[in-house]
Amino acid sequence: MPQPQTPSTEPSTCYRTPIGVEREIPWGPEPAGAKRTRASLKVHADWLLVRECGVPTAEVFFTSYQLEPRTPDRPITFLFNGGPGAASAFLHLGTAGPRRIAFSPTGRALPPPARLVDNAESWLAFTDLVFVDPVGTGFSRTVAESKLEQQGVDAEEDKTAKRAKDLPDAKKPFFKVKRDIDVLAEFVTQWLSRFKRWESPVSIAGESYGGFRVGKLLRALPDRGVGLRGAIMVSPAIDFLGIGGTDYDLAPWINTVPTMALAALYHKRARGPFAEMKADALRAAAEEFAEQTLAPFLLRGERTPAPERSRILATFAELVGLRTELVDRYQARIPFEIFARELLRDDGLLCGLYDAAITGPNVFPDREGSPSPDPTLAGIMAAFTGGINALLRTELGLSTDREYLLLGEEVHKLWQDDGMTEYYRRSLDCADDIRYGLATNSSLTLLVCHGWYDLVTTYFSSERSISLLRLPPELRRQISLKNYSGGHMFYSWDKSRKALAKDVAAVAGA
Repeated sequence: MPQPQTPSTEPSTCYRTPIGVEREIPWGPEPAGAKRTRASLKVHADWLLVRECGVPTAEVFFTSYQLEPRTPDRPITFLFNGGPGAASAFLHLGTAGPRRIAFSPTGRALPPPARLVDNAESWLAFTDLVFVDPVGTGFSRTVAESKLEQQGVDAEEDKTAKRAKDLPDAKKPFFKVKRDIDVLAEFVTQWLSRFKRWESPVSIAGESYGGFRVGKLLRALPDRGVGLRGAIMVSPAIDFLGIGGTDYDLAPWINTVPTMALAALYHKRARGPFAEMKADALRAAAEEFAEQTLAPFLLRGERTPAPERSRILATFAELVGLRTELVDRYQARIPFEIFARELLRDDGLLCGLYDAAITGPNVFPDREGSPSPDPTLAGIMAAFTGGINALLRTELGLSTDREYLLLGEEVHKLWQDDGMTEYYRRSLDCADDIRYGLATNSSLTLLVCHGWYDLVTTYFSSERSISLLRLPPELRRQISLKNYSGGHMFYSWDKSRKALAKDVAAVAGA
C-alpha cells in the first residue's frame, strides 16, 4: 500500500495520486476448537495508474480481496461490469464479494435504505477477487479529471472553467472498444506485478457488456503473457447484431421470442395450447417456433400468403400473451420495450426490461416510449449505490470526495467502436475473439450464463451465437451454457445465486 503523502510544497497545479486503503478483515465461519483462528482477507481499495508512452493517463480504481496467508496456487479472478458505463458494484455486491445487498428471495428490491449482509455464496470460497471499475465508472478517472479535481479549489474560476471544457476530449480515448480492452489488459498485468501474483491461476468474469469484454480479453490477455484458467460471461452481449433489431433483419426478433413466451407464462398471459404448458415445454416450443416458423416469415415479409400470415401472427400472439392486433401492427417484430409495456397493461403494470418476472406500476399509460421507471432498475440503483458507498467509505474507511459513479450516462453516449472500417458499420461482436482464445488455450473453460427473463441480453441470443462458432468438438466442450431463474442480474434470486457460485467454482476454482 502507498505510504501517506506529506503535504506538497509545489504549486497547486501538481498532480498527486489518490491514496487507497488496506485492511485485514475476518472471513468465513467461526472455526471449531479453541486453538483454531478464523481465516482473514487482505483487502485493498486503491487506484492503479494506467500509462500511455510512459505518461500517466488514468487512475483505475479497484477493490481486491486476498485470502491470508497467500499461496502461489490460490486462484485469482478479475471482475468488471458493462454498460458501457457500469461500475463493478453489481457483481461485487450482487453475487461474488464477501458482502452483498439484501434482496427478497426472488430478486425484488427491499425498502430503503440498502442493507449489506454477509454473502454465504461469495466466490471467495474458491478464488481471490479483484473488482475493476473502468475509466469513467466508480472512482476511476482520467488524470486530467484528477488534476482538475485537485486544482479546482485553488485555481481562479475562469481557468477552472476553461480546463473543464477540455475534459470531454481527454476522456474520449478511453471510451472506445479497443482502448478499453487495452486498459483492462494493462490493469491486469500491473495488478499481478504489484501484488506478486504471476504464479496464480487467473480467471476473468464480466456482466453484460462486461461479458463482451471477457470475449475480447480472451485474445488480448495471452498476448500480454496472462494465460487464463477460466472465463465467465454473465448475461453477455456476444453479438450486438442479435440485440437491437430493425425492419430488415431477423436475429433480434428471433432471440427475444423464448424470453417473451416464458414471461407470458410466468404472468399467466400465455393463451391457447401454450397456457397449460410447463416452463420447459413452453421454452422448447418457443425456440422451435422462432427458428422454424417465425424466421421464414420474417425473411419473406409481404410475400407470405395472407392466410399463412394470419395464422403465424395469431400463434405468435398466443405464445407471447399479446393482443393479436398489436402483433399484426408490428408484423411480429415486437421491441422488448413494447412487450414490457403491453403484456400487463390491463393491470396497470409494466414488466422489467432486465427481469420480466418483476413488475411495477405504469404511471404514464397514455404516453409512448418508456417514461415510467423500469421496475428492475428503479429500486436497485439506489440500493447498489448506497451499498457500495457504505462498504468502501464506512466499512473499509476509504476517504475520497469523489462521487462513486455506478452507471455513467456520459460514458454510454460517448462510446465508440474504434475498430470500424471504411464508411459502413461492421459487425460488433466478440465471437471471433472467443474462437481465437479457445484455440490458443486448450485448458481454458468458458461459462456463459443467463437469466430466463432477461429481455435485453437474452439467453437464446448467446445459445445461437455459440452454435454458430463452428468449433471442433474438443473446443466446443470447453464452453458450458447455464441458465437460471431471474433476469439480467439473476443472482439477486437466492436459488440462482447459489447455483451460479457452484458453476463458477468449477471454472475458476482450484
